[in-house]
Amino acid sequence: MSLTNRRPFLLASLVALAGCANSPDDDLPLTFDEAPVSELSPLVDGVPPNAELPDESKADEVYPARFDLLETQTPVRNQGSRGVCSIFATAALMESLYISEGTITSPDFSEQYLQWSVKTEVGAFTNTDGSSAQRNLEAINRFGIVEESLWPYESRGWSTTQDPACTGEGRPVRCWTNGEPPAAAREGMRFHLPAGRWIRSTARSLQGHMVTKRTPVVVGGDFFYQAWNHGGSMLPTNGENSRRGIVMSPNDADIADSRMRPAGHAFLLVGWDSEMEVQRLDGEGNPVVDAMGRPVMERGFFMFKNSWGATRFGTEGTQPDGYGWISFRYVEQYLTAYVSALPTVRLPPETCNNTSDDDRDGAIDCEDSDCASDRACMDSTSETTHSATPMVAIPDNTPAGVSSEIVVAEAGAISSLAVTVDIAHPYRGDLQVRLERDGRVVTLLDRAGGADDHVQQTFSVADFNGVDAAGTWRLVVVDTANADAGTLNSWSLAITRCEGASCGGTEQTREHSATPSAAIPDDSTAGVTSDIVVSDAGTISRMSVTVGITHEFPMDLTVRLSRVGGREFVLLREASIDAGSFERTFAVEGFVGESVTGTWRLTVVDGARNDVGTLDRWSMSVTTR
Repeated sequence: MSLTNRRPFLLASLVALAGCANSPDDDLPLTFDEAPVSELSPLVDGVPPNAELPDESKADEVYPARFDLLETQTPVRNQGSRGVCSIFATAALMESLYISEGTITSPDFSEQYLQWSVKTEVGAFTNTDGSSAQRNLEAINRFGIVEESLWPYESRGWSTTQDPACTGEGRPVRCWTNGEPPAAAREGMRFHLPAGRWIRSTARSLQGHMVTKRTPVVVGGDFFYQAWNHGGSMLPTNGENSRRGIVMSPNDADIADSRMRPAGHAFLLVGWDSEMEVQRLDGEGNPVVDAMGRPVMERGFFMFKNSWGATRFGTEGTQPDGYGWISFRYVEQYLTAYVSALPTVRLPPETCNNTSDDDRDGAIDCEDSDCASDRACMDSTSETTHSATPMVAIPDNTPAGVSSEIVVAEAGAISSLAVTVDIAHPYRGDLQVRLERDGRVVTLLDRAGGADDHVQQTFSVADFNGVDAAGTWRLVVVDTANADAGTLNSWSLAITRCEGASCGGTEQTREHSATPSAAIPDDSTAGVTSDIVVSDAGTISRMSVTVGITHEFPMDLTVRLSRVGGREFVLLREASIDAGSFERTFAVEGFVGESVTGTWRLTVVDGARNDVGTLDRWSMSVTTR
């Protein structure tokens, strides 16, 4: 049994460890001794007394000695040096619940996006890395989160290298979220879970939940350094237990030491071994024996999924690498438990020309049987490409912009259309790009991308499907702001045609917008409303809503979307957003499968006094079949 004494560690370093591991300004490499923990206060915020919570066990139930839910777990993740353990534990719970539901077999949700949503959309814990399972599930339930590919996790927090404001006290929220989501994440499909709930954290209650629901449990609370064999302990730690991933209940010396540097941790319980025994250790790291010299054993351990990676924690135990064992007693006395239920998953139907498996059935585009009658997948097709290289300057901050035309001589009904543009510009967020034909206008890009350079992109456009390809096509590029200038280098049309009556149906995406510029009544439950009437026919397969508002204190606002006479969904509620003008895009899955025809109403309510604002504009992007 190897013991390591951490007493020589400087107290200042230990305090830093207690406050979410490395600070954002710390550029030292992460080691096991610096395994990240969290601030304690967010983890225990608003927790009811354990005795008042529901007990998930049955009095006469005999639970198995060993049990696990490993078959519903995704790979162990690594939170790096950021104190976001509850974010990772909640994302792990969500992925497990989606695997159990069955529609998505390999889920991977964005911890980065969840961190942003908790602090900006929910408005919780805006001055710390930390969070709680309750607030995390609130964000997932109300707003939803996107997949990891749309906003990958960054293992180090922002420092002054990324933003001069990210240092000291009073850092802005963006320092804790590593900025704002990229355009792809804002516009991506959001995934939800049912509302979460607290349960009693006794061993039998937790066993009862895992056996009957067959779903894991997020737990969080006090972190005891010696019990975890953590480098922040001022007491000796046990290297063997560390490698085995064993976490004992704390002794009195560990409790006293850890209380001087309070910290917390959260993780996912996925099973147990009620017969597992490990000999207890005293404050000096010595094995504890009774008066007769017999070992004093700790009996009963939960298996848990940690978020410290799979190569530095629990790598020599009976559990998978990156997992650990924590004693029943520790969980019962010092941790709280939070759960959710299986989701209702409604994926969009397969889009037949976007190289993506939209309905997650393993078949892409024309390989999918759903596309058998789509024009893009008919055997009787031909494709032509038409291009132009205007190389013309784009006038700066000029509504007319610059345009270029392509004349297509070949006739034939369009089954699919792709527009490729090459625009040189140092700030693509200034640009609006439109495709025009016979009075019909389709916006390809509308000031998306922020400070990124250039637009070199292919857009799939379904709005002209079924239209004769022959005619004059016009691309219009508008620079909507001062200071940055650019050039329209080239653009092209790739047109696929189908012949005769065999042309089937396909998807169409249309934009509908309104610019009410209406005052939002202060402290009024009625709020202000704006309607968009859609006369198009079709069944909704995807839908997003973009809202532009100016307000002195956006935390006062609730924004709802409804179809008049139908259902209503909350898009935004009391979000932490900087005062002034802001624009947000929301993916709305609640209306998928319903008819697009009708009157759509946006309602904005200011629920508090003193601060006022206006609903400037809003729009709907709706894809129908």
